[in-house]
Amino acid sequence: MKALKDSLRVPDRMGWNGDPCAPTTWDAWEGVTCRMSTDKTALIITEIDLGSQGLKGYISDQISLLTDLVSLNLSSNSLVGEIPSGLGQKSLMQVDLSNNQLTGSIPDSLAYSSLKLVLLNGNLLEGRVPEQLYSVGVHGGAIDLSGNKGLCGVPSLPSCPMFWEHGRLSSRGKLAIGLSCLSVFCVVLLVVYIYIRRKRNDYDFGLPHELVALAAKRNRYQRQKSLMLLELESQHAKGFPSPFTPQ
Repeated sequence: MKALKDSLRVPDRMGWNGDPCAPTTWDAWEGVTCRMSTDKTALIITEIDLGSQGLKGYISDQISLLTDLVSLNLSSNSLVGEIPSGLGQKSLMQVDLSNNQLTGSIPDSLAYSSLKLVLLNGNLLEGRVPEQLYSVGVHGGAIDLSGNKGLCGVPSLPSCPMFWEHGRLSSRGKLAIGLSCLSVFCVVLLVVYIYIRRKRNDYDFGLPHELVALAAKRNRYQRQKSLMLLELESQHAKGFPSPFTPQ
């Protein structure tokens, strides 16, 4: 509780000294409620109500140590920072952090508590809203996320970008970027490989040697045949009998 007092900057006028469940008359813990545990062996902190107290700090991670907390109200202050990932005890039924300056995403831990009332409106939260948390309103509870322009992913809020999750690049986004970079790298390697091969004159776009030789041989045969025909025509014109004419 001391860590929470320091992080929230609880003013001295509210006490918060000594044992929160057994204060002396001059050390009252204003806004803190204790109840007897179920086994009747100790007093436990079940409620913290510090709404509209001018608090200007942040919510300490140490709040997760309050394992029997049922209700938390820190609304209408000037709290900054992110909602602690440890906030979401199974006992927690009501959370009111509305009208502060909280940033970051909504932690998944809140979705696994027993919440019936969730008021996070009027902050600077962003990212995908856990679906299980939003279902609080469907199952008879109440939830208000209005006034957070960066939230997305549930009815009444904008759709989340495909590769963006919880205010940061999602795993799918990282995978897509990785594959894109790999593809570009492969293309660059291919271009370099082709360039080197061409530079070394390893490409031979000429006809195979056998085909060239065959074509040359055929050309010689055609020339010889043409010369023979010309000679025969010349002899026939001079009156010489053709060697192919029967005697």
